[in-house]
Amino acid sequence: MDRREEKGTESEVPFFQSISKEEVPETPKDIVSEEILSEEGVPTFSEEVPRETETLFQSFYIPIRGKTYEAVRSFLDSIRTGEEYWEVLLHDSKGDLQTVASKTGSISIFPSERKKASEPKEGAIVWKLEWDSFSLGEVRQTSLSSSEFSLDEISFRLDKLVEGLVLAGESQDGETGWSSYPIFSQHLEREKVEGEETKILVFMEFESDGDLVSDFRSLGNWWKSRFGENSSLYRIRKNRLATFFHPEDWLKFQNSLSGLMEFLGPEKTRLNVGASVRVRKEDPEWEPRAKKALYSSKEEGPNRLVCL
Repeated sequence: MDRREEKGTESEVPFFQSISKEEVPETPKDIVSEEILSEEGVPTFSEEVPRETETLFQSFYIPIRGKTYEAVRSFLDSIRTGEEYWEVLLHDSKGDLQTVASKTGSISIFPSERKKASEPKEGAIVWKLEWDSFSLGEVRQTSLSSSEFSLDEISFRLDKLVEGLVLAGESQDGETGWSSYPIFSQHLEREKVEGEETKILVFMEFESDGDLVSDFRSLGNWWKSRFGENSSLYRIRKNRLATFFHPEDWLKFQNSLSGLMEFLGPEKTRLNVGASVRVRKEDPEWEPRAKKALYSSKEEGPNRLVCL
């Protein structure tokens, strides 16, 4: 990796700068302790419930990809084609119901913009989507003509939909559809035990003067176009992502960083990258080294990369 420039030649520093292992400063103890305290607890399903509301519910975002989308799509696809109009409604962050998908005949629609749902139409059948004490939303069915369907059959499919939504809420980030911190932790432990080949653990921390979630959605499209589906992104904090790279993709990522920042907008978005190479199986310092590298890059300033 390129050795960083001297302080006096700041104007000649590349737009996105790499720092070699020898020049990584020691991580201050107060920074390390702050990180440990902030990661002592992993958000649980019930912690998503706002304190000021009495009704328990879970908020979901339907991304272009993700387990939430898959659960709703699978439910709609399982409905036999007829003249009925079906709606799937989920709670937003304020507890209001929003229509996230609908189906008429064989056509399923996922609106790009969701609005607060109106009251059910006269004659509509409403099924509540509930999990223990949680209200997730509801499914509405309005018949355009007389029709018959099996209550046992629809109950089975509704139960499967609820299970899919709960699984999505626990395993994926609600704003991006990427995997959550618990899934990242499982992947990391599996890599420690099973991993034999060289692999790089990467942490990316963003700062944005704009909408960070919008930046992440743009990043998702950029990521897929370069790394396909084989390199997953994990959102482990509000502004921190993680991923695992094979050596060839790691080199491709480094060479693409300047282009990524231009894509996101260098005037409003900043990125720090910390990475660590797994040198042997069951390496207990793999993750701590990557975190130390991230904090070292942040000490050097925005748009820096450190690999240990």
